[in-house]
Amino acid sequence: MIPPSLKNISEFPPSIQPVITEFANKLSKYLDDSVHSIVVYGSAAGVNYNHGVSNINIAVIVKNLDFSVLNQSLGLVQWGHKHKIATPLFLTKEYILNSLDVFPVEFTEIKEQHKVIFGEDIFKDLDVPLKDVRLLCEQQVKGKLLHLRQAYLDIGPKPSVLKNLLLSALSDLIPIFRQLIILKGQKPAEQKEEMLEQLAKIFSLDPGPFLAVTHDKNRKILISSNQVEAHLQNFLSQLENLSRHLDSL
Repeated sequence: MIPPSLKNISEFPPSIQPVITEFANKLSKYLDDSVHSIVVYGSAAGVNYNHGVSNINIAVIVKNLDFSVLNQSLGLVQWGHKHKIATPLFLTKEYILNSLDVFPVEFTEIKEQHKVIFGEDIFKDLDVPLKDVRLLCEQQVKGKLLHLRQAYLDIGPKPSVLKNLLLSALSDLIPIFRQLIILKGQKPAEQKEEMLEQLAKIFSLDPGPFLAVTHDKNRKILISSNQVEAHLQNFLSQLENLSRHLDSL
């Protein structure tokens, strides 16, 4: 039974409704009335949730965030890891409002895709300056390009390691890609694959390497060992093309 203080639980995939409910109940037991709101964000709050693959991302907004809050939550976090709940973000309302220029993409991503299950919706009315989003997007794309090149030189042609590198890189870039579409005045498609094709069309890219990595992550079409290096090469090429577009965005 869903406690009356929780809301929107029925809007999540049925497979994770019990986990989210239990997390909220346990959190209430650990922290009592210090919890201001509980927010589920990311794929679990949208259409891209893939059971058994996707993590459940949760932000906990507390009234005061001292060390005792973290200490009291250790057991809950460990329990969550066993149920695909990523380590939650513990925040205060003041921290969020004073950090919009530092984490513009992160907070915009939460704003765009979240569901409140307890308390106030702090994120819905956030006003994140677009100039801060654009700068961080450029930093992330160019930084990822630099990192991937260096990683390849360190790793060499080791297919399994390179594939994990690609999976991790795309996961980090997905929110950046969404924000770039918004900066171009368009609404990102909800489905991840459609969003990647949308990005490619806007910036004249080949979506192939991004889609291939997405298919592999979702276990639809796996990248074979002899294909990994070619996909990495094309991945790097498309990031290079995108970085050029960002210089004039």
